[in-house]
Amino acid sequence: MGSHSKPKGRGDYQHSKVLTNAGTERPWMRRYPAITLAALAGTVVGGPGGVAAAMAFDGAHPAATASDAGIVVTATPTLTAIPTPSASTSPSASASPSPTPTKTAPPNPYAHTTLGQLEPTALYGTQSMFTASADEWANARIIVKVAEERKMPLYAAVIAIATATQESRLLNLTTATNADSLGLFQQRPSQGWGTAAQITDPYHSTNSFLAALEVYAPHYMTTYLWESAQAVQRSGFPTAYAQWESQAANMVLAIVNGTAPK
Repeated sequence: MGSHSKPKGRGDYQHSKVLTNAGTERPWMRRYPAITLAALAGTVVGGPGGVAAAMAFDGAHPAATASDAGIVVTATPTLTAIPTPSASTSPSASASPSPTPTKTAPPNPYAHTTLGQLEPTALYGTQSMFTASADEWANARIIVKVAEERKMPLYAAVIAIATATQESRLLNLTTATNADSLGLFQQRPSQGWGTAAQITDPYHSTNSFLAALEVYAPHYMTTYLWESAQAVQRSGFPTAYAQWESQAANMVLAIVNGTAPK
């Protein structure tokens, strides 16, 4: 159902430490502190004091000295053990974990689309309407999704749906009807639009159409729909695309608002 009477598309369009402080053990770590002759005398079996008494640490007077028969021994600082945390200071095993922050989805830039945004220019000529089938709605949804993924204004989707409506009645044609024209937009493998398999993939063909729209009709937001479509398609009946603008705009609005038939 293509509207063109001559090949569409552009031939030139192509679609990318070792351990820290090792060996530096302090001498005082191996030294017995405050051992006196009197204390040593007590090491006789059964003698009072004993080595245990002689090895007592004097942490309160680390600089004090003991003298006996000319021997002077300097006391060593007390090595304080690290206290083991008591049950009262340990974190409770039953304590609730900190709540995980909830990620908020970014706002949908298309959520509040209006019909006016989908018809930024005046309608051209008489408008035609039809009741879309489930397949036609499915293909329209694909077109809207691709436009959103490309972050384009949804008017681009309106242009694409109107174009596909004129070219294929918004159906993915897998059999060539005009030379080697295929798919939603009746794109031609011989004109550089891709292979037949690519052209009959609605996602691929829609991406191809919208990419060409940005190249060949960069000012599509301010020109008539049919002029933008024709810049891509090169149809023999350029104004024929215009009649489907209202239909396409209302379909896009229903899809975005979630009121389109399932």
